[in-house]
Amino acid sequence: MRVLLVEPEYKSKFPPLGLLKIGAFHKNRGDEVVFVRGLTEPDYWDRIYITTLFSFHHEKIIKTILHYKAMLRGDVSRIFVGGGYATLCPQDIYEETGIYPLKGLLDKPNMLGLGEEKVDSMIPDFDLLNQVDFDYGLKNCYFGYATRGCVNSCAFCAVPKLEPEFVHYTGLKEYIETVKTKFGERRNLILMDNNVLASVEFDRIIGDLLDLNFECGAKLKGFARYVDFNQGLETERITKEKAKKLARICLKPIRLAYDLASDTARERFERSVKYLADEGFTDFSTYILYNFIDKPSDFYRRLDHCRALNEKLNIDIYSFPMRYLPPTCKDRSFVGKYWNRKMISGLQKITNVTHGSVMPGSDFFKRAYGSSIEEFEAICAMPDNLLLYRGRKDEDNPEAAAWRDAFLRLTPKQQQEYWELVDAVPLNAERINNALKKTRTKQIKNLLTSFINVPRKR
Repeated sequence: MRVLLVEPEYKSKFPPLGLLKIGAFHKNRGDEVVFVRGLTEPDYWDRIYITTLFSFHHEKIIKTILHYKAMLRGDVSRIFVGGGYATLCPQDIYEETGIYPLKGLLDKPNMLGLGEEKVDSMIPDFDLLNQVDFDYGLKNCYFGYATRGCVNSCAFCAVPKLEPEFVHYTGLKEYIETVKTKFGERRNLILMDNNVLASVEFDRIIGDLLDLNFECGAKLKGFARYVDFNQGLETERITKEKAKKLARICLKPIRLAYDLASDTARERFERSVKYLADEGFTDFSTYILYNFIDKPSDFYRRLDHCRALNEKLNIDIYSFPMRYLPPTCKDRSFVGKYWNRKMISGLQKITNVTHGSVMPGSDFFKRAYGSSIEEFEAICAMPDNLLLYRGRKDEDNPEAAAWRDAFLRLTPKQQQEYWELVDAVPLNAERINNALKKTRTKQIKNLLTSFINVPRKR
């Protein structure tokens, strides 16, 4: 067979392991296998496999599928579509392409109709990555799983649908040793487990990592090694004992999630961070979910809690605001009940300055996000140029400081009116002029006018 593996040309941080496993299967059969990203010129292929990722890539995914369907003159029997979006929204893909996807993992025999064993258990053919001119950004790394699935069913998460069965152990040691033999030794290890701490084989997994020379302080050819549980560790399952075991391996950074704003979630997060800090961990990467069921004030409190823990425990928590989108949302337009478009846009402008992260220092935090919930909301409400170029102190941009203070003098009812008037993106001159016509409040008119007359960058 001549087999084509296709990843749509969206941004991707990790190699498409599913496609690479399919490629390995076909290579073992003696088939010719080609891996591409995006659209290619017409050619003959016995089979075309197309992967999918997030639902908000819908337009690009559909365009890719239709391109290759036309290449095969509409013969859908030779096109196989799978991956995340295909599993979550198979009917949507079928209605637009006439191709019904393969859902879930290829974890059963003969799912490709070629009498094959479980494709998901195969070693990905990483050599196929050399066929594309694309940098996935993570060099010299093993990629894999120690477990699959998750025992939880969080309302904001798609994992229970993508990997409904929790597999406590996948054979990590054998997998890494085989990759090493076939493709050469790698310095670091990226594990994409969704909830490794839930595994009853957790001790065995730690033992595998130690046997594979990923112990604390490990080096390869003089360079420090690291293990990264890239999808994070569940704070509820971090105990003193598990923190001690994690400290035995070269784990960096510690990735946690701070998804909810309840008192219980706050206590659980602080307790887990303290357990880990007690074992010597100092570098933390924490995802702060927003735009779900939280309010902007809830979001700010979690950010500020991380800032306070940095000072209290002498550690560095780099927080990463993570915008919630429904797993089946076909674009990025979803706005949560307590949020609005301008608030989200303002927050994104703040985080873009630091490439998505919130620096651990208190001075930076208070300048970027405000010294209070009220200041945070006022900053997000600003015209973009005032927001982006505030400088390190008020004296650097007195126009921004004056605008913020004017917003803070609005009554709660006036602030609500303001948010309703600016609930649109982008806020161009036409929209601002329409908003000006709708309000009779002088203070709001003055704030809105700044969107049009705002000074440019100095």
